[in-house]
Amino acid sequence: MRIVSSLNVMLCGILLLTATGCSSAFRVDPNDPLAVNEEVAVERDPFKNIMYYHGPVISNEADNGGDAPEVEDIELHARTEQERPTRYFLRITDYYDGDWRGFDQAFDLAGGKFHALAVMHKVNCTLFCGYDEVLDIELSRKYLDDHAETGITMRLYGPSGAASAPFTLPAGYIQGFLKGSYSD
Repeated sequence: MRIVSSLNVMLCGILLLTATGCSSAFRVDPNDPLAVNEEVAVERDPFKNIMYYHGPVISNEADNGGDAPEVEDIELHARTEQERPTRYFLRITDYYDGDWRGFDQAFDLAGGKFHALAVMHKVNCTLFCGYDEVLDIELSRKYLDDHAETGITMRLYGPSGAASAPFTLPAGYIQGFLKGSYSD
């Protein structure tokens, strides 16, 4: 009886480890507008009368081959307030070791400059310091519509000269996110 119970516990543990280790395989395909649209979460705050829309988080892998740091996660989110136009934000999540980068602006491939607002900054210092940062870059609906066929590629910059590797929000992601009923 104990052997069967132990085997059940071990089997459950293996299945759990396998499922969590393969979780990236179950992430949404950022190039599939339908898949992205199905993963957009809608939340309503009845007290403020605001609707929030959260696109799925996608992982980023730098493709520049250099030593510039890459951002980890990217997502679009939006909010609609009563009698105000919808506001759209590109959220960037980054974790890194070493010196603080202090990213505060972003540039796209056309040289467009965007303010990057730090919405969370956490420092974890034990032997070395690690930084966990979340940045929001506000984008207009027109900008998103203009890039719905090409995607958006940006790079973050800080006042100390630090620069991230380029990151891309694919066209399919933008199309899927905008497909909902939360347009201006």
